[in-house]
Amino acid sequence: MIYLDNSATTRVAPEVIDVMTDRMKNTWGNPSSTHLVGREAGKMLKEARKKVSEYLGVSEGEIYFTSGGTESDNIAILGGANIKKGKRIVTTLIEHDAVLKTMDYLEAMGFEVVKVAPEADGSIDPYKVIDAVDDKTVLVSVMHVNNETGAIIDIEKIAKGAKAKNARVMVHTDAVQSFGHIETKPYKMGVDMMSVSSHKIHGPKGVGVLFIKSGINDLKKSVFGGGQEKDIRPGTENSFAIAGFGKAVEMIDLAENERIARLREKMKNELLGLGRVHYNGCENSSCYILNMSFEGVRSEVMLNALDSKGICVSSASACAGGKHKSYVLAAMKAKFADNAVRFSFSRYTTEEEIDKTIDAIKEIIRLFRR
Repeated sequence: MIYLDNSATTRVAPEVIDVMTDRMKNTWGNPSSTHLVGREAGKMLKEARKKVSEYLGVSEGEIYFTSGGTESDNIAILGGANIKKGKRIVTTLIEHDAVLKTMDYLEAMGFEVVKVAPEADGSIDPYKVIDAVDDKTVLVSVMHVNNETGAIIDIEKIAKGAKAKNARVMVHTDAVQSFGHIETKPYKMGVDMMSVSSHKIHGPKGVGVLFIKSGINDLKKSVFGGGQEKDIRPGTENSFAIAGFGKAVEMIDLAENERIARLREKMKNELLGLGRVHYNGCENSSCYILNMSFEGVRSEVMLNALDSKGICVSSASACAGGKHKSYVLAAMKAKFADNAVRFSFSRYTTEEEIDKTIDAIKEIIRLFRR
């Protein structure tokens, strides 16, 4: 099997599995319990929190464990949407469903939601986001890296410009696709909240983090319970997954990007060389994502043909519920959106796998175009 759908999820690293297995056997207490077994579990959470905070360059008290990127996005957006402070929210048309569907809910609740359209290459013009901010804007939420095209968005410029226009505005970024792949430092980027997820960096599913900048004390609560995670995300913590997440963070190696970038460039150039193949993306993109369209072969046909050869790819976000059409490419007005395929890489991707995938695509194109 060749797995090139790492934007959907990554293989759990063996070292992460070993840590989680050990914790399940030996550190199984409730982290909120005050006895010895509970204290050991609490210590495990503290260790993982420290690893994440050090990687992000923030304090441990600014890290809140959640069930993943979707919950982190929801807590940040619903919590930051304080209608008493303003009724306007600014986002983009290419956000993850976790953001867009939450925005739809807030729109129904009376908020004005401005969704900035992408450029033709999938990039977001920071000045268009900034221009949409006014004195009634309470929240700006823009992703750091798009999960379908890999476009890297200049969050630092957006945050600086938005706050210059309205000092009270809160800025949130969904950094699920950038965390562990490119630098993600909330204070350098100027954001108040940041969402990240474990299963995109070879950690387990079911755990993520929401960074909330120190001093933000007025987030509205949308979940109620026993007060865990300082009442931001109450409920017994998934301590085994959190320990695994901590190990995955410990294993992040940005030096790997150079090798991945070479593989991506090789695949992009060789596919473009086949003729009637189009690149869906911008120059400033994550090296972990490549989106291409193949004239004459519809997305679902290419996916099924590759799947029959043991090659796993996708055409849109996995959270689109199996739909082949991409709303991101539609927002870009991509000419061959119905023929698009997303290839996404990881530290386990090899050059041999890329070569085999290219050969398989050549064969499929010959067959279906004929």
